[in-house]
Amino acid sequence: MIETVTVTLVGIDETARAALASDGGFDVETVADLGSFPSAATEPDAIVVAVDAAGPLDVLRRTRELSPDTAVIVVTDPANEADGAVAGHAGAEDHLVGDELLAALLPRAIRYAVASRRMRRELATIDDVTGLPNLRGFAAIAEHHLRMADRAEASVVFVFVRLDGVEALRAREGARVVDDLARDAAGVVLDAVRSSDVPARISDDTICVLLTGDAEGAETVVLSRLVEAIAVHDAARDDPRSLSLSVGTARYDPGSGAGLADIVAGAFRGLSAGATGPS
Repeated sequence: MIETVTVTLVGIDETARAALASDGGFDVETVADLGSFPSAATEPDAIVVAVDAAGPLDVLRRTRELSPDTAVIVVTDPANEADGAVAGHAGAEDHLVGDELLAALLPRAIRYAVASRRMRRELATIDDVTGLPNLRGFAAIAEHHLRMADRAEASVVFVFVRLDGVEALRAREGARVVDDLARDAAGVVLDAVRSSDVPARISDDTICVLLTGDAEGAETVVLSRLVEAIAVHDAARDDPRSLSLSVGTARYDPGSGAGLADIVAGAFRGLSAGATGPS
């Protein structure tokens, strides 16, 4: 890793901060506790957080809620080193002891934790927030269907559902609110499609559904069900926030030679242009 690594230190002493600052490869921010964690549109690459009286599991849970995609290193008191193993089993990338060696070990530990987190995300096939396949998991399924469509000389239809205003919402209210809406959108999509169809979260703000089998005319049915599902969702909410979704479709014609990347890129262009129905 040669780029600057952004790090937030939570409850970590000045010696560790000074060691990272002198390294030159880190952009460091310090806060006293998780309650003072800054609300920002961009999450840091790593969070180094001291385990407090609440215990390692609660500290890790609160840290993940504040910054779900960030590598987390927990720092424990020398007398409670076992807390680090607990946090590690619960999903922390690393554990260090808050002794005189902490400042010397921290730069290497952070770089390793960030690289490890990125590698796991790149290899994962399931989206942590919605439980749907992510783009990596979806790509293998979709490309298989495209090759089958070539052999059967049948079209394949994709429905794209984009959650509008995600970046502005993330900047204004944080990643947790965006995740909540993404889960809501996934639930609406699952209510609208058939059990044989394949939905996936292919980006932070977009869900794609591959319509399986004889998809001729199926997109019209799915779009109609989406409208109904959104209305039911909005009516059931106690708070005033409703789902604002842009919807479009794309069709793969057998023998065209188009790949999934071409189909997704075309759909994104259509959604950005304001598509609200079949394209």
